[in-house]
Amino acid sequence: MAVRELASGSVIAGYRIERQLGIGGMGAVYLARHPRLPRHDALKVIAGARGAEPRFRERFRREAELASRLDHPNVVAIHDSGEDGETLWIAMQFVDGHNCAELLRTAALPAERAIAITAQAARGLDAAHAAGLLHRDVKPANILISRDGERVLVTDFGLAEETGAAAPTGTTSATLAYAAPEQFLDGPLDHRADVYGLGATLYHLLTGQVPYPRDTQAAMLHAQVSAAPPRPSRVVPALPVALDAVIARALAKDPAQRYDSCGELAEAARATLGGRSFRRTRGIRRAAVACAAAATVAATVAAVALTDTGPTATADSAVATSTDAVPVSPWGRAAFIAEAFPELLPAAPSTPGYLGLTCDTVDDPRQPAVVCTGDNDTLWWLLVKCRTDRTPNPPITDESAVTWTRASGSGTALSRTDPDQYRSQVGKLEIRFDTPNRNFCELQAYGMSTGPELYEQWWPTAPI
Repeated sequence: MAVRELASGSVIAGYRIERQLGIGGMGAVYLARHPRLPRHDALKVIAGARGAEPRFRERFRREAELASRLDHPNVVAIHDSGEDGETLWIAMQFVDGHNCAELLRTAALPAERAIAITAQAARGLDAAHAAGLLHRDVKPANILISRDGERVLVTDFGLAEETGAAAPTGTTSATLAYAAPEQFLDGPLDHRADVYGLGATLYHLLTGQVPYPRDTQAAMLHAQVSAAPPRPSRVVPALPVALDAVIARALAKDPAQRYDSCGELAEAARATLGGRSFRRTRGIRRAAVACAAAATVAATVAAVALTDTGPTATADSAVATSTDAVPVSPWGRAAFIAEAFPELLPAAPSTPGYLGLTCDTVDDPRQPAVVCTGDNDTLWWLLVKCRTDRTPNPPITDESAVTWTRASGSGTALSRTDPDQYRSQVGKLEIRFDTPNRNFCELQAYGMSTGPELYEQWWPTAPI
């Protein structure tokens, strides 16, 4: 059903319409002059037949009520709302700038700028979650950037729900390309649905394409639920391979496997760029200028690892202990992972190793990881993650899981075959360990054509 466009000069509840700013499934947004104050507001309007539909009227009122609870610099503020005959309206803060969907019309964004935008959006979404609200339609078009590039705001809570609300049975009004799989099912949703949406948005900002590009909605929905995680470094080779693991976790099919907050996602993405903190960045435009080359990132990662090994020593103490200093691993906080798998992982990050795979770290404080990527036909994506407290992982309990035994130990394995956007299908293998030197770690591998093939042909010879 088309939304009727209001002409310039029209008056709604005293607001004088100047021009249309955008249009969507819930209504149109206009630049409007406030009836009493010397300012412009963004006026969201549902008019005509749609404004008369009880279902849409209720949803519109809910947006005004829920979003008006939020008061955060990274969320568009709601000033007022009401009804003018059958026309419903919400007066919102007008952001003079553009949305991220407009930025993506020309090309993907530099990694540092994409992550800086994500970090500010994450603060707004986490504030909504703290207030007990879900957005449910996080996407580039709903993330605004001020004209000076300094401020990012989340907008359009038209699909917002209180935490724990059930998803509509069998359908969702969220934008398909960015919607979490559980939004298509009948059950409660929580904040991790927005974590998925922000992860999908970050992927689009980094690569210029949605996570699962398909020709039909049915094919896209199938990929959302079953396809292997998309790898941004495959689309943009200059991106740090560690971003592959960040996106894979953000877009995990199981909400329990995702980051626990949007802020955690943004911080993990930031860490892949070598430890620079966006809290110190004076502007998103300047953040883009500061984007470093891959070699500089690798050096910065090593420097961060050195500075994080303990308290700063004085000059005298450094001289006194220099002859006895223990060499610091180039893997930094992930050194214990490299030590657990010395033949599988290379001697240092960002260097080719086993099967020509290049590996890098994901600096998650709770569960650091190493992600490796390559282009060989056997194994082209490998994730190794280990618990810092070295508590054992539970064995895989899926009915199709099998136990394995080899000279180096034993454990459980689960293989499956997933559709893949880079080739028709791909094998996936999950491995858990029983032995004390590795039972706090797990592997996820993608390669070959089927999961059984990967398990039977690659796993027996893997250098574990």
